[in-house]
Amino acid sequence: MTFDEFIEIGRLRAKSPQYRKKRDASIELAARELITHERPYLSLSGGKDSTAMAFIVNEAAIQVNREFRVWCHVSDASFPGTIETVKAVCDRIHRPLDLYRCPVSAFELVKSKQRRPFGKSGAFFDSIRTYADDKDLCFVGVRACESKRRMKAAKIHGAVYQSKSMGKVTTCVPLQWFRLEDVAAALYEFQAPIHPIYHKQAIDNGKNVNDETQWIRLNYVTSKDLLNKGTAVFLKLNYPELYNKLRAAYPEVGLYA
Repeated sequence: MTFDEFIEIGRLRAKSPQYRKKRDASIELAARELITHERPYLSLSGGKDSTAMAFIVNEAAIQVNREFRVWCHVSDASFPGTIETVKAVCDRIHRPLDLYRCPVSAFELVKSKQRRPFGKSGAFFDSIRTYADDKDLCFVGVRACESKRRMKAAKIHGAVYQSKSMGKVTTCVPLQWFRLEDVAAALYEFQAPIHPIYHKQAIDNGKNVNDETQWIRLNYVTSKDLLNKGTAVFLKLNYPELYNKLRAAYPEVGLYA
């Protein structure tokens, strides 16, 4: 799938009653949590899901006349365009951005052995727990259909739950039951800024275990958890300089590309 095809899917999906029902339910969920909490924030990566979520939560905040802050973690392993994208999103929704710049090189950290692929430790979660110390609600832009692991978590925890990894706050997942086409519809409807990574050449356009089309996912250059799922090849093809930098720090990446 190309970027233009993604946007066309969004244009068509935005007209459907199925999307509008999901959108309205997500806005209602976010509004309900905003009303019952005093110090909310939204975790924004700059990726397609969290960007769509930002506009959904913003609509909810307008409806119930509530404020929220936006938090973003960046490092030397963030993809080019991330800072510009999150700033553009916050400018559009008129919400304050707290940009955390990791003081430690992610390429140095990647040299150490990671205990488990999806662990809740490391620089990202340390920084978010510190930030959330005086917050009571976090909006997170993950979706159940992205993977088997996230579908299982969605069924266990629901769309609102308490999270120690996010800083012992109530965590709300407004887009939990959105599919990729619903994300495209939200981005099209709100004419949202979209990260430049989605203009790159995709590697895998097949279906995942939840029958959702696999497309580009924004993560960090140094993320190990998806290297064997095409991200190493994607990096080598679209960002060769970053791939070479990662391989110098973590030679094992060569096994996947």
